Amino acid sequence: MFDAEGFEYMRYQVAIAAVVAGLLAVPAQAQDVSGFRIEGRLGWEQVGTDATIPNPDDDEDEDGDEFLAASDEGSDPTFGVELGYDFQLGSSFVLGAYAGADLSDTAMCAELIEDDFGCTELERTFTVGARAGLALGETSLVYVKGGYSNGKFETSYDADVTDNDDDEPGAIEEFSGTTDGFHVGGGVELGLTESLYAKVEYVYTDFGKRSHRLEDMDDDLPGLELGSDRHQAIVGIGLRF
Repeated sequence: MFDAEGFEYMRYQVAIAAVVAGLLAVPAQAQDVSGFRIEGRLGWEQVGTDATIPNPDDDEDEDGDEFLAASDEGSDPTFGVELGYDFQLGSSFVLGAYAGADLSDTAMCAELIEDDFGCTELERTFTVGARAGLALGETSLVYVKGGYSNGKFETSYDADVTDNDDDEPGAIEEFSGTTDGFHVGGGVELGLTESLYAKVEYVYTDFGKRSHRLEDMDDDLPGLELGSDRHQAIVGIGLRF
């Protein structure tokens, strides 16, 4: 025979089993995520830049131009916002469009020619794109995304760092401009309430190439050419309307 403690333990097990069976018996309904959304985003990014410049000591008797190359990577926090609209088709397929902006100050610096020094810094990025995903269970959404990116970069170039302590140091050239590119990525959203959600996301961005004309550079030579890309790991909190 069971004692009182054993009987209570059995009742506890039966109650748990009943609750689990009841949950399993209820079919999972996909959450309808249609509507507008806004989210705040915080993450970590790694930006890489490749730079090329014509070799000032290039042998003019040789055919073609000779270039010197260098590269560098920088990592820093990033933060921003994203606005979007999602439309759910059927029980699980979701299509959406979005626009976003993020700020950062990730800088990359390198030497291309002996005693020179160049730096470029990513300041902000605008994005516009589309995404497609699957609503899983009552609260989860798995998706892929992609679209257009526009990055603003600040660039400086010092042709001779050895004269920086002189009474009349050489000028440091500075450039500011934007460049167009693309981004692709994917992520997971988890519903915290009917309207509040959290997310994790990875995004790769290729900003394309940009060129700057330096002083004392021959007009028939290409300028300083820079190409940048970025990897981002993002977490976010959003609200659906």
